[in-house]
Amino acid sequence: MAPVSTGPRFRRRKSNAPRATSRKPDSGVPVAADADAAKEGDAPGSGSTTRVTRSRAARCRPGSQEPLPPPSERSRSRRTTLATDTAVRERKRIRANLIEEEKPLTKMEEVGGEEISSAPSSPLCEPYLPDDQEIDFDTIDLYKKKSKEFHKKRAHQLSFPTLNTDVSSSCLLHPKLLDIRESATKSILGAAKYVLGLSSCIDGNPLARCSGFLIDWNETTKVGVVITSADIICSASSLDRWSGDDEYSYSAKVFVHLLDDTTVEGRLIYAQTHYNLALFEIIVESPVQIPNFTFNLNYAQQIFVLGRDENLCLSISHGKVQYCNPFLCGRHHYMYVDTATPKCALGGLVIDFEGSTVGIACQTHAFIPSSILIKCLHLWRKIQCIPRPQLGVKLSAIKFLDLPHIEMILRKIHICDGLIVEEVSSGSTIEKLGVRVGDIIQHLNGEWVSDTIQLEEMLLRLSEDHFDKGNGLNSTLDIKVGLFHIRNGARNTINLTTVVSENGEVVKRGSFAVSVPTREEISAMYALQEATTGSPMLTTEERKPT
Repeated sequence: MAPVSTGPRFRRRKSNAPRATSRKPDSGVPVAADADAAKEGDAPGSGSTTRVTRSRAARCRPGSQEPLPPPSERSRSRRTTLATDTAVRERKRIRANLIEEEKPLTKMEEVGGEEISSAPSSPLCEPYLPDDQEIDFDTIDLYKKKSKEFHKKRAHQLSFPTLNTDVSSSCLLHPKLLDIRESATKSILGAAKYVLGLSSCIDGNPLARCSGFLIDWNETTKVGVVITSADIICSASSLDRWSGDDEYSYSAKVFVHLLDDTTVEGRLIYAQTHYNLALFEIIVESPVQIPNFTFNLNYAQQIFVLGRDENLCLSISHGKVQYCNPFLCGRHHYMYVDTATPKCALGGLVIDFEGSTVGIACQTHAFIPSSILIKCLHLWRKIQCIPRPQLGVKLSAIKFLDLPHIEMILRKIHICDGLIVEEVSSGSTIEKLGVRVGDIIQHLNGEWVSDTIQLEEMLLRLSEDHFDKGNGLNSTLDIKVGLFHIRNGARNTINLTTVVSENGEVVKRGSFAVSVPTREEISAMYALQEATTGSPMLTTEERKPT
């Protein structure tokens, strides 16, 4: 028989079967663990299962008197070894994936906190999956449960309250944002120093909680101005902002919670209910910084909404600016984001990935862009109010419609841009001028308009020019509106007289009551029919076919 190679392939065998042999020092020949058992094993007909075994290298050594095992036994041993190795590798892979997926990143670890000790002597130990343990579904469920308990206890020991990880950490751990996480983290941490917490109450009863930021600070008088959402003093709100059913408590006490854990009471100096903005005056002894604003905001751009909760913990919402029209119950100056903003973050900063402020949060899915916010603050500083002409209509932009709809409008009436009238306020001036639902507004005072944000910027400019001419609040302003009437296909320019007001604009749909006519009304209809046609009106029974 030809000698068999004794390379590493034959020496490094693994098996899960228990080994009953031990190896002598300085000897390559394995012997039995018990000499008596070995003798009994050598005896013919012995019932003992213990036998003297030799390594594969020894059995294959040239000149050995012991024959090799049959080929079928060698193949079976090799298949068992390969299957065992595959199972071990698979268990290690599953265990590594579980640890990677189920271990949440705590806030201390995000900012470079201490490493977690899993030593038995540690007061708080992190659970893990042993390498030599079989993994089943019960083990996985138990590991997940213990892991959650561990991170919850660790956050408590670090004196961290439970954070909203759905909006605060997931935005930084999203796979698509890993390449820009470092830049986003710097921007968020840089803008977080501007965000303050606010709370309000009436007669000691909590009213609302919002966020805000300073827009002005006088180094001499130590007086600062905080801007926030008017929801901080709203005692009753409706889903439709155009209904005029919102109620505000201007006498409510408002407290501003600064980042040094001090609280100061704010004094309401102005509230604009149409743009849902409120300004409060506070005393701040230490110097403060004012956020930087930018007008560079595009649709589908990624943004962050920053706010503060009741514990002054930072609330972060991440999303994209939606390419859509304002909702029918939302104001024209709203821009929308595809993620929900917590109520405590209303009035907070909306920033881009460079950390510049692009707006202020005003609703759970909407914000006011900085182009309108800066114009509002400019008017308030200049004339101590934020006036706006009231048109009496709800509008939507053609460019935000779906493409088949845009193509149909272009093909039938040859218009590709403008504002569609969605609703006309009952009894308003624009209704009396013949404007109806479906008509298209193309320009104001000769300036073409394509979306509602552009419309609001135009209305604020007209208000400033109107006040520069010596006019005041509740005065009238004439605006030339270029229209396309969808019913007859005619273009027309109307002279619309508007009222310049700082109150919220109300657009109410016309309605009428449906009731059964009385006997007197029926008699009057009979008499009118007989007088006009010369024949009496037929009754219901007479109108039935025979």
